[in-house]
Amino acid sequence: MIQNGDDPDFQVMITAQEAWPVFERAVLAAKSHIWGSFRIFDLATQLRSPEAREIGETWFDLLEHVLCRGVRIHITVSDFDPIFATELHRLTWRTVRQAAALAEVSDCSIHNLRVTPHLHPAKAGRLPWLAFLPAVLRRRSKRLMALSDDQKLREAVRLDNGALPELHTTSHHQKIAVIDDEVVYVGGLDLNERRYDTPQHDRIAAHTWSDVQLLVRGPEAIEAAHHVKTFLTSIDACRKPAPMKYIRRTLSAPRPTQLPYVSPKTLLHEIEEDHVRAFKRAKDMVYIETQYFRARGLARRLAKEGRRRPDLHAILILPGLPDEVAYSSDIGVDARYGMSLQHDAIEMVRDSFGDRIIVATPVQPRFAARDTIQTLSGSPLIHVHNKILVQDDSFALVGSANLNGRSLYWDTEAAVRITRPERIQTLRERLMAHWWFEDLPPEARAHDTMFPWWSKKIAENSVMTPENRHGFLVQHDSAQLRDTWLNLPGVTENIV
Repeated sequence: MIQNGDDPDFQVMITAQEAWPVFERAVLAAKSHIWGSFRIFDLATQLRSPEAREIGETWFDLLEHVLCRGVRIHITVSDFDPIFATELHRLTWRTVRQAAALAEVSDCSIHNLRVTPHLHPAKAGRLPWLAFLPAVLRRRSKRLMALSDDQKLREAVRLDNGALPELHTTSHHQKIAVIDDEVVYVGGLDLNERRYDTPQHDRIAAHTWSDVQLLVRGPEAIEAAHHVKTFLTSIDACRKPAPMKYIRRTLSAPRPTQLPYVSPKTLLHEIEEDHVRAFKRAKDMVYIETQYFRARGLARRLAKEGRRRPDLHAILILPGLPDEVAYSSDIGVDARYGMSLQHDAIEMVRDSFGDRIIVATPVQPRFAARDTIQTLSGSPLIHVHNKILVQDDSFALVGSANLNGRSLYWDTEAAVRITRPERIQTLRERLMAHWWFEDLPPEARAHDTMFPWWSKKIAENSVMTPENRHGFLVQHDSAQLRDTWLNLPGVTENIV
Protein backbone atom coordinates (compact mmCIF):
# COMPACT_ATOMS: atom_id res chain seq x y z
CA MET A 1 0.00 0.00 0.00
CA ILE A 2 1.29 3.49 -0.84
CA GLN A 3 1.64 5.36 2.43
CA ASN A 4 0.29 8.81 3.22
CA GLY A 5 2.66 11.69 3.86
CA ASP A 6 4.12 12.74 7.18
CA ASP A 7 1.01 14.67 8.27
CA PRO A 8 -0.98 12.49 10.74
CA ASP A 9 -3.87 14.96 10.53
CA PHE A 10 -4.43 14.41 6.80
CA GLN A 11 -5.05 10.92 5.45
CA VAL A 12 -5.99 9.99 1.89
CA MET A 13 -7.79 6.66 1.48
CA ILE A 14 -8.44 5.08 -1.90
CA THR A 15 -11.28 2.53 -2.01
CA ALA A 16 -13.19 1.12 0.94
CA GLN A 17 -10.40 -1.33 1.76
CA GLU A 18 -8.34 1.63 2.91
CA ALA A 19 -11.11 3.96 4.06
CA TRP A 20 -13.37 1.80 6.19
CA PRO A 21 -10.74 0.61 8.69
CA VAL A 22 -9.66 4.22 9.21
CA PHE A 23 -13.30 5.28 9.72
CA GLU A 24 -13.89 2.41 12.14
CA ARG A 25 -10.87 3.42 14.24
CA ALA A 26 -12.05 7.04 14.32
CA VAL A 27 -15.48 5.94 15.53
CA LEU A 28 -13.91 3.67 18.16
CA ALA A 29 -11.87 6.62 19.40
CA ALA A 30 -14.94 8.87 19.80
CA LYS A 31 -15.21 10.40 23.27
CA SER A 32 -18.40 12.45 23.11
CA HIS A 33 -20.41 12.47 19.88
CA ILE A 34 -20.57 11.49 16.23
CA TRP A 35 -22.56 13.42 13.62
CA GLY A 36 -22.94 12.12 10.09
CA SER A 37 -24.88 12.47 6.88
CA PHE A 38 -24.81 9.71 4.27
CA ARG A 39 -26.70 8.71 1.18
CA ILE A 40 -26.48 5.04 2.24
CA PHE A 41 -25.47 3.77 5.68
CA ASP A 42 -26.08 0.03 6.10
CA LEU A 43 -25.48 -1.29 9.60
CA ALA A 44 -25.04 -4.80 8.18
CA THR A 45 -21.79 -3.72 6.50
CA GLN A 46 -18.90 -5.92 7.60
CA LEU A 47 -16.19 -4.46 9.83
CA ARG A 48 -12.68 -4.55 8.35
CA SER A 49 -10.20 -3.25 10.94
CA PRO A 50 -8.67 -5.67 13.47
CA GLU A 51 -9.65 -3.33 16.31
CA ALA A 52 -13.31 -3.28 15.30
CA ARG A 53 -13.35 -7.02 14.57
CA GLU A 54 -12.49 -7.62 18.22
CA ILE A 55 -15.85 -6.04 19.08
CA GLY A 56 -18.09 -7.70 16.50
CA GLU A 57 -18.73 -8.40 12.85
CA THR A 58 -20.80 -5.48 11.56
CA TRP A 59 -21.43 -1.77 12.03
CA PHE A 60 -24.47 -2.76 14.10
CA ASP A 61 -22.03 -4.17 16.67
CA LEU A 62 -19.67 -1.20 16.39
CA LEU A 63 -22.39 1.38 17.02
CA GLU A 64 -23.73 -0.60 19.98
CA HIS A 65 -20.23 -0.72 21.49
CA VAL A 66 -19.75 3.03 21.09
CA LEU A 67 -23.21 3.77 22.49
CA CYS A 68 -22.43 1.71 25.56
CA ARG A 69 -19.47 4.01 26.20
CA GLY A 70 -21.88 6.95 26.35
CA VAL A 71 -21.10 8.41 22.91
CA ARG A 72 -24.01 10.23 21.25
CA ILE A 73 -24.62 9.26 17.61
CA HIS A 74 -26.74 11.28 15.19
CA ILE A 75 -26.78 10.13 11.55
CA THR A 76 -29.00 11.55 8.82
CA VAL A 77 -29.67 9.08 6.02
CA SER A 78 -31.03 10.40 2.75
CA ASP A 79 -34.48 9.21 1.76
CA PHE A 80 -35.61 9.08 -1.87
CA ASP A 81 -38.68 9.33 -4.01
CA PRO A 82 -40.39 5.96 -3.40
CA ILE A 83 -41.44 5.58 -7.04
CA PHE A 84 -38.48 6.84 -9.04
CA ALA A 85 -35.80 5.58 -6.64
CA THR A 86 -37.54 2.60 -5.06
CA GLU A 87 -34.42 0.55 -4.32
CA LEU A 88 -32.62 3.45 -2.67
CA HIS A 89 -35.78 4.24 -0.71
CA ARG A 90 -35.90 0.64 0.50
CA LEU A 91 -32.24 0.80 1.59
CA THR A 92 -33.02 3.90 3.65
CA TRP A 93 -35.84 2.21 5.51
CA ARG A 94 -33.75 -0.89 5.98
CA THR A 95 -31.31 1.32 7.88
CA VAL A 96 -34.15 2.78 9.93
CA ARG A 97 -35.28 -0.76 10.86
CA GLN A 98 -31.71 -1.69 11.77
CA ALA A 99 -31.44 1.31 14.09
CA ALA A 100 -34.77 0.42 15.70
CA ALA A 101 -33.53 -3.13 16.24
CA LEU A 102 -30.33 -1.80 17.79
CA ALA A 103 -32.32 0.34 20.20
CA GLU A 104 -34.50 -2.66 21.07
CA VAL A 105 -31.76 -5.20 21.78
CA SER A 106 -29.12 -2.96 23.33
CA ASP A 107 -28.69 -2.90 27.09
CA CYS A 108 -27.23 0.60 26.82
CA SER A 109 -28.98 3.96 26.66
CA ILE A 110 -30.89 4.27 23.39
CA HIS A 111 -31.48 7.98 23.88
CA ASN A 112 -28.00 8.68 22.52
CA LEU A 113 -28.83 7.10 19.13
CA ARG A 114 -30.62 8.99 16.36
CA VAL A 115 -30.68 7.57 12.84
CA THR A 116 -33.01 9.86 10.92
CA PRO A 117 -34.28 9.37 7.35
CA HIS A 118 -34.74 12.68 5.58
CA LEU A 119 -36.53 13.19 2.28
CA HIS A 120 -35.42 16.50 0.78
CA PRO A 121 -38.53 18.73 0.84
CA ALA A 122 -38.09 20.00 -2.73
CA LYS A 123 -40.57 18.47 -5.17
CA ALA A 124 -41.95 19.22 -8.61
CA GLY A 125 -44.46 22.04 -8.91
CA ARG A 126 -48.07 21.42 -9.85
CA LEU A 127 -47.66 21.97 -13.60
CA PRO A 128 -44.79 19.49 -14.21
CA TRP A 129 -46.41 17.14 -11.67
CA LEU A 130 -49.57 17.04 -13.78
CA ALA A 131 -47.54 16.46 -16.93
CA PHE A 132 -45.65 13.54 -15.36
CA LEU A 133 -48.57 12.04 -13.39
CA PRO A 134 -49.67 9.38 -15.93
CA ALA A 135 -46.11 8.05 -16.23
CA VAL A 136 -45.65 8.19 -12.46
CA LEU A 137 -48.82 6.17 -11.85
CA ARG A 138 -47.73 3.53 -14.36
CA ARG A 139 -44.32 3.32 -12.74
CA ARG A 140 -45.85 2.97 -9.27
CA SER A 141 -48.08 0.14 -10.44
CA LYS A 142 -45.07 -1.64 -11.92
CA ARG A 143 -43.05 -1.17 -8.72
CA LEU A 144 -45.86 -2.47 -6.52
CA MET A 145 -46.28 -5.61 -8.61
CA ALA A 146 -42.60 -6.44 -8.11
CA LEU A 147 -42.70 -6.26 -4.29
CA SER A 148 -44.00 -8.63 -1.65
CA ASP A 149 -46.46 -7.44 1.00
CA ASP A 150 -43.70 -7.51 3.63
CA GLN A 151 -41.41 -5.39 1.45
CA LYS A 152 -44.18 -2.85 0.92
CA LEU A 153 -44.81 -2.63 4.65
CA ARG A 154 -41.24 -2.57 5.99
CA GLU A 155 -39.10 -1.08 3.24
CA ALA A 156 -41.03 0.62 0.44
CA VAL A 157 -42.98 2.80 2.85
CA ARG A 158 -45.24 5.46 1.27
CA LEU A 159 -45.07 3.71 -2.10
CA ASP A 160 -48.71 2.67 -1.71
CA ASN A 161 -50.21 5.04 0.84
CA GLY A 162 -53.51 5.61 -0.94
CA ALA A 163 -52.68 9.15 -2.03
CA LEU A 164 -51.61 10.56 -5.37
CA PRO A 165 -47.82 10.35 -5.56
CA GLU A 166 -45.58 13.37 -5.26
CA LEU A 167 -42.43 13.82 -7.33
CA HIS A 168 -39.33 14.47 -5.23
CA THR A 169 -36.46 15.61 -7.41
CA THR A 170 -33.63 16.19 -4.93
CA SER A 171 -31.69 14.23 -2.31
CA HIS A 172 -28.85 14.50 0.20
CA HIS A 173 -25.87 13.04 -1.63
CA GLN A 174 -23.06 13.92 0.82
CA LYS A 175 -20.98 11.32 2.67
CA ILE A 176 -19.55 12.97 5.74
CA ALA A 177 -19.03 12.23 9.43
CA VAL A 178 -17.54 14.32 12.23
CA ILE A 179 -16.20 12.80 15.44
CA ASP A 180 -16.05 15.04 18.55
CA ASP A 181 -15.86 18.12 16.29
CA GLU A 182 -12.18 17.17 15.88
CA VAL A 183 -12.04 14.74 12.96
CA VAL A 184 -13.92 14.89 9.67
CA TYR A 185 -14.32 11.87 7.36
CA VAL A 186 -15.45 13.13 3.95
CA GLY A 187 -15.50 12.09 0.31
CA GLY A 188 -17.60 10.02 -2.05
CA LEU A 189 -17.90 6.73 -0.19
CA ASP A 190 -21.16 5.49 1.33
CA LEU A 191 -21.37 2.52 3.68
CA ASN A 192 -22.68 -0.75 2.28
CA GLU A 193 -21.10 -3.85 0.78
CA ARG A 194 -21.71 -2.71 -2.81
CA ARG A 195 -19.17 0.07 -2.21
CA TYR A 196 -16.37 -2.26 -1.13
CA ASP A 197 -13.35 -2.53 -3.42
CA THR A 198 -9.56 -2.73 -3.16
CA PRO A 199 -6.89 -0.48 -4.73
CA GLN A 200 -6.03 -3.44 -6.98
CA HIS A 201 -9.66 -3.61 -8.22
CA ASP A 202 -9.31 -7.38 -8.37
CA ARG A 203 -12.97 -8.15 -7.69
CA ILE A 204 -15.61 -9.13 -10.23
CA ALA A 205 -15.86 -6.16 -12.60
CA ALA A 206 -19.46 -5.40 -11.63
CA HIS A 207 -18.32 -5.11 -7.99
CA THR A 208 -15.45 -2.67 -8.55
CA TRP A 209 -15.90 0.74 -6.95
CA SER A 210 -13.01 3.21 -7.07
CA ASP A 211 -13.54 5.99 -4.52
CA VAL A 212 -11.57 8.48 -2.45
CA GLN A 213 -12.13 9.55 1.15
CA LEU A 214 -10.22 11.89 3.45
CA LEU A 215 -9.75 11.93 7.22
CA VAL A 216 -8.76 15.42 8.37
CA ARG A 217 -8.15 16.81 11.84
CA GLY A 218 -8.28 20.52 12.54
CA PRO A 219 -10.43 23.54 11.66
CA GLU A 220 -11.94 21.63 8.73
CA ALA A 221 -13.67 19.38 11.27
CA ILE A 222 -15.11 22.33 13.19
CA GLU A 223 -16.67 23.72 10.01
CA ALA A 224 -17.87 20.27 8.93
CA ALA A 225 -19.55 19.74 12.31
CA HIS A 226 -21.43 23.01 11.96
CA HIS A 227 -22.53 22.08 8.45
CA VAL A 228 -23.77 18.61 9.39
CA LYS A 229 -25.65 19.94 12.41
CA THR A 230 -27.35 22.83 10.58
CA PHE A 231 -27.85 21.98 6.90
CA LEU A 232 -31.39 20.69 7.42
CA THR A 233 -32.33 23.89 9.25
CA SER A 234 -31.00 25.98 6.36
CA ILE A 235 -33.02 23.93 3.88
CA ASP A 236 -36.23 24.12 5.92
CA ALA A 237 -35.83 27.89 6.36
CA CYS A 238 -34.77 28.37 2.70
CA ARG A 239 -31.89 30.39 4.11
CA LYS A 240 -28.40 30.65 2.68
CA PRO A 241 -25.92 29.67 5.42
CA ALA A 242 -22.81 31.65 6.26
CA PRO A 243 -19.70 31.08 4.11
CA MET A 244 -16.98 28.71 5.28
CA LYS A 245 -13.26 28.65 4.62
CA TYR A 246 -12.60 24.91 4.28
CA ILE A 247 -15.93 23.16 3.65
CA ARG A 248 -17.60 23.73 0.29
CA ARG A 249 -21.24 22.84 -0.27
CA THR A 250 -24.13 22.46 -2.66
CA LEU A 251 -27.41 23.26 -0.94
CA SER A 252 -30.95 23.78 -2.23
CA ALA A 253 -34.45 24.28 -0.87
CA PRO A 254 -38.04 24.35 -2.14
CA ARG A 255 -38.86 27.47 -4.13
CA PRO A 256 -41.28 29.95 -2.55
CA THR A 257 -43.35 29.56 -5.72
CA GLN A 258 -42.80 26.06 -7.11
CA LEU A 259 -45.78 25.94 -9.50
CA PRO A 260 -43.98 25.77 -12.91
CA TYR A 261 -40.66 24.32 -11.73
CA VAL A 262 -39.14 20.87 -11.41
CA SER A 263 -35.95 22.30 -9.92
CA PRO A 264 -35.41 23.49 -6.34
CA LYS A 265 -33.99 26.88 -5.41
CA THR A 266 -30.19 26.69 -5.21
CA LEU A 267 -28.91 28.21 -1.97
CA LEU A 268 -25.22 27.41 -2.43
CA HIS A 269 -23.18 26.20 -5.41
CA GLU A 270 -19.75 26.62 -3.87
CA ILE A 271 -18.33 23.42 -5.35
CA GLU A 272 -19.10 24.62 -8.86
CA GLU A 273 -17.64 28.04 -8.01
CA ASP A 274 -14.40 26.46 -6.81
CA HIS A 275 -14.09 24.48 -10.05
CA VAL A 276 -14.54 27.62 -12.15
CA ARG A 277 -12.03 29.49 -10.01
CA ALA A 278 -9.51 26.63 -10.33
CA PHE A 279 -9.91 26.55 -14.11
CA LYS A 280 -9.14 30.28 -14.30
CA ARG A 281 -6.11 30.07 -12.00
CA ALA A 282 -4.54 26.92 -13.43
CA LYS A 283 -1.18 27.46 -15.05
CA ASP A 284 -0.17 23.99 -16.23
CA MET A 285 -2.64 21.26 -15.25
CA VAL A 286 -6.29 20.64 -14.37
CA TYR A 287 -6.66 17.08 -13.08
CA ILE A 288 -10.18 15.65 -12.56
CA GLU A 289 -11.55 12.29 -11.47
CA THR A 290 -15.35 12.09 -11.56
CA GLN A 291 -18.21 9.66 -11.95
CA TYR A 292 -20.11 12.02 -14.27
CA PHE A 293 -18.96 14.85 -16.51
CA ARG A 294 -22.35 16.11 -17.67
CA ALA A 295 -22.46 19.78 -16.64
CA ARG A 296 -22.13 21.46 -20.01
CA GLY A 297 -21.92 24.91 -18.44
CA LEU A 298 -18.88 23.85 -16.46
CA ALA A 299 -17.42 22.16 -19.55
CA ARG A 300 -17.75 25.48 -21.40
CA ARG A 301 -15.77 27.20 -18.65
CA LEU A 302 -12.98 24.66 -18.91
CA ALA A 303 -13.06 24.82 -22.71
CA LYS A 304 -12.79 28.61 -22.56
CA GLU A 305 -9.60 28.37 -20.51
CA GLY A 306 -8.23 25.74 -22.90
CA ARG A 307 -8.70 28.10 -25.84
CA ARG A 308 -7.35 31.10 -23.96
CA ARG A 309 -4.14 29.50 -22.72
CA PRO A 310 -2.21 27.23 -25.10
CA ASP A 311 0.06 25.98 -22.28
CA LEU A 312 -2.78 24.61 -20.16
CA HIS A 313 -3.31 20.81 -20.07
CA ALA A 314 -6.10 18.66 -18.63
CA ILE A 315 -6.50 15.04 -17.53
CA LEU A 316 -10.01 13.72 -17.05
CA ILE A 317 -10.60 10.23 -15.62
CA LEU A 318 -14.10 8.80 -16.09
CA PRO A 319 -15.84 5.43 -15.90
CA GLY A 320 -16.35 3.72 -19.24
CA LEU A 321 -20.11 3.80 -18.76
CA PRO A 322 -22.45 4.80 -15.95
CA ASP A 323 -22.83 1.98 -13.41
CA GLU A 324 -26.57 1.89 -14.03
CA VAL A 325 -25.94 1.33 -17.76
CA ALA A 326 -23.00 -1.08 -17.76
CA TYR A 327 -24.59 -3.58 -15.39
CA SER A 328 -28.32 -3.20 -16.06
CA SER A 329 -30.54 -4.76 -18.69
CA ASP A 330 -32.84 -1.72 -18.68
CA ILE A 331 -31.27 1.60 -19.68
CA GLY A 332 -33.60 4.31 -18.41
CA VAL A 333 -34.44 7.61 -20.06
CA ASP A 334 -32.40 9.49 -17.46
CA ALA A 335 -29.27 7.43 -18.18
CA ARG A 336 -29.71 7.85 -21.93
CA TYR A 337 -30.06 11.60 -21.52
CA GLY A 338 -27.04 11.69 -19.21
CA MET A 339 -24.83 9.88 -21.73
CA SER A 340 -25.82 12.39 -24.40
CA LEU A 341 -24.97 15.31 -22.11
CA GLN A 342 -21.61 13.78 -21.19
CA HIS A 343 -20.64 13.26 -24.82
CA ASP A 344 -21.42 16.93 -25.51
CA ALA A 345 -19.36 18.05 -22.51
CA ILE A 346 -16.36 15.90 -23.45
CA GLU A 347 -16.42 17.09 -27.05
CA MET A 348 -16.48 20.73 -25.89
CA VAL A 349 -13.23 20.36 -23.99
CA ARG A 350 -11.64 18.12 -26.62
CA ASP A 351 -12.36 20.69 -29.34
CA SER A 352 -10.82 23.38 -27.17
CA PHE A 353 -7.74 21.58 -25.85
CA GLY A 354 -6.97 19.39 -28.86
CA ASP A 355 -3.99 17.17 -28.04
CA ARG A 356 -3.56 18.88 -24.65
CA ILE A 357 -6.27 16.82 -22.97
CA ILE A 358 -6.40 13.16 -21.92
CA VAL A 359 -9.75 11.50 -21.29
CA ALA A 360 -9.05 8.11 -19.73
CA THR A 361 -10.91 5.15 -18.23
CA PRO A 362 -9.55 2.46 -15.89
CA VAL A 363 -9.91 -1.22 -16.82
CA GLN A 364 -8.81 -4.38 -15.07
CA PRO A 365 -5.44 -5.86 -16.12
CA ARG A 366 -6.93 -9.01 -17.66
CA PHE A 367 -8.77 -10.04 -20.79
CA ALA A 368 -12.55 -10.15 -20.55
CA ALA A 369 -14.20 -13.49 -21.28
CA ARG A 370 -16.13 -11.82 -24.08
CA ASP A 371 -16.49 -8.39 -25.65
CA THR A 372 -19.52 -6.58 -24.17
CA ILE A 373 -20.47 -3.05 -23.14
CA GLN A 374 -18.76 -3.82 -19.81
CA THR A 375 -15.35 -3.90 -21.53
CA LEU A 376 -12.90 -1.45 -23.06
CA SER A 377 -9.65 -2.30 -24.88
CA GLY A 378 -10.61 -5.94 -24.33
CA SER A 379 -10.68 -5.69 -20.51
CA PRO A 380 -13.45 -5.35 -17.90
CA LEU A 381 -14.28 -1.84 -16.77
CA ILE A 382 -13.46 -0.50 -13.31
CA HIS A 383 -16.24 1.72 -11.98
CA VAL A 384 -15.02 5.24 -11.14
CA HIS A 385 -16.93 6.93 -8.32
CA ASN A 386 -14.16 9.41 -7.39
CA LYS A 387 -14.90 13.14 -7.06
CA ILE A 388 -11.53 14.93 -7.25
CA LEU A 389 -10.17 18.21 -8.57
CA VAL A 390 -6.47 19.10 -8.45
CA GLN A 391 -5.20 22.40 -9.90
CA ASP A 392 -1.45 22.41 -10.46
CA ASP A 393 0.16 22.14 -7.02
CA SER A 394 -1.93 25.01 -5.63
CA PHE A 395 -5.45 23.76 -4.92
CA ALA A 396 -7.50 20.59 -4.56
CA LEU A 397 -11.09 19.68 -3.74
CA VAL A 398 -12.29 16.27 -2.51
CA GLY A 399 -15.92 15.51 -1.74
CA SER A 400 -19.18 13.94 -2.81
CA ALA A 401 -20.15 16.05 -5.83
CA ASN A 402 -20.00 14.81 -9.40
CA LEU A 403 -19.63 17.19 -12.31
CA ASN A 404 -23.29 17.10 -13.28
CA GLY A 405 -25.96 19.71 -12.74
CA ARG A 406 -27.67 17.70 -10.03
CA SER A 407 -24.56 17.65 -7.82
CA LEU A 408 -23.58 21.23 -8.57
CA TYR A 409 -27.00 22.88 -8.08
CA TRP A 410 -29.63 20.55 -6.56
CA ASP A 411 -28.46 17.79 -4.22
CA THR A 412 -26.85 18.33 -0.81
CA GLU A 413 -23.09 17.91 -1.27
CA ALA A 414 -19.98 18.53 0.82
CA ALA A 415 -16.29 18.79 -0.07
CA VAL A 416 -13.05 19.84 1.59
CA ARG A 417 -10.70 22.44 0.18
CA ILE A 418 -6.99 21.62 0.27
CA THR A 419 -4.56 24.50 -0.09
CA ARG A 420 -1.51 23.51 1.96
CA PRO A 421 1.24 22.48 -0.51
CA GLU A 422 2.37 19.42 1.43
CA ARG A 423 -1.20 18.09 1.60
CA ILE A 424 -1.77 18.67 -2.10
CA GLN A 425 1.45 16.77 -2.77
CA THR A 426 0.26 13.87 -0.60
CA LEU A 427 -3.08 13.78 -2.42
CA ARG A 428 -1.42 13.94 -5.85
CA GLU A 429 1.04 11.18 -5.00
CA ARG A 430 -1.73 8.88 -3.74
CA LEU A 431 -4.08 9.53 -6.67
CA MET A 432 -1.45 9.10 -9.34
CA ALA A 433 0.26 6.06 -7.84
CA HIS A 434 -3.13 4.36 -7.62
CA TRP A 435 -3.50 4.20 -11.40
CA TRP A 436 -0.01 2.86 -12.23
CA PHE A 437 1.67 -0.47 -11.49
CA GLU A 438 5.18 0.81 -10.88
CA ASP A 439 6.69 3.82 -9.15
CA LEU A 440 6.29 6.90 -11.30
CA PRO A 441 9.39 8.74 -12.51
CA PRO A 442 9.69 12.37 -11.36
CA GLU A 443 8.48 13.74 -14.70
CA ALA A 444 5.24 11.72 -14.39
CA ARG A 445 4.43 13.23 -10.98
CA ALA A 446 5.12 16.94 -11.43
CA HIS A 447 2.13 18.98 -12.62
CA ASP A 448 4.17 20.88 -15.21
CA THR A 449 5.83 17.80 -16.81
CA MET A 450 3.40 14.92 -16.31
CA PHE A 451 1.23 15.33 -19.40
CA PRO A 452 3.56 13.90 -22.11
CA TRP A 453 4.38 10.84 -19.99
CA TRP A 454 0.73 10.13 -19.14
CA SER A 455 -0.41 10.70 -22.72
CA LYS A 456 2.18 8.27 -24.12
CA LYS A 457 1.60 5.52 -21.55
CA ILE A 458 -2.21 5.68 -21.76
CA ALA A 459 -2.05 5.51 -25.56
CA GLU A 460 0.24 2.46 -25.30
CA ASN A 461 -2.05 0.81 -22.73
CA SER A 462 -4.99 1.13 -25.11
CA VAL A 463 -3.39 -1.19 -27.67
CA MET A 464 -1.33 -3.46 -25.39
CA THR A 465 -2.32 -6.81 -23.98
CA PRO A 466 -3.28 -6.53 -20.27
CA GLU A 467 -0.14 -8.20 -18.93
CA ASN A 468 2.05 -5.62 -20.70
CA ARG A 469 0.22 -2.47 -19.65
CA HIS A 470 1.80 0.15 -17.43
CA GLY A 471 -1.33 0.68 -15.35
CA PHE A 472 -5.12 0.64 -15.28
CA LEU A 473 -5.79 3.60 -17.61
CA VAL A 474 -6.75 3.37 -21.29
CA GLN A 475 -8.29 5.90 -23.65
CA HIS A 476 -11.95 6.65 -22.96
CA ASP A 477 -14.53 5.86 -25.65
CA SER A 478 -17.11 8.65 -25.41
CA ALA A 479 -19.13 7.30 -28.34
CA GLN A 480 -20.01 3.97 -26.74
CA LEU A 481 -23.73 3.07 -27.00
CA ARG A 482 -24.33 6.10 -29.21
CA ASP A 483 -27.54 4.56 -30.56
CA THR A 484 -29.07 4.65 -27.06
CA TRP A 485 -28.42 8.34 -26.37
CA LEU A 486 -31.43 10.57 -25.95
CA ASN A 487 -31.47 14.33 -26.37
CA LEU A 488 -34.33 16.01 -24.51
CA PRO A 489 -34.67 19.62 -25.73
CA GLY A 490 -36.18 21.87 -23.08
CA VAL A 491 -35.44 19.46 -20.22
CA THR A 492 -32.99 20.82 -17.66
CA GLU A 493 -29.67 18.99 -17.66
CA ASN A 494 -29.61 19.32 -13.86
CA ILE A 495 -32.15 16.53 -13.52
CA VAL A 496 -29.45 13.91 -14.30
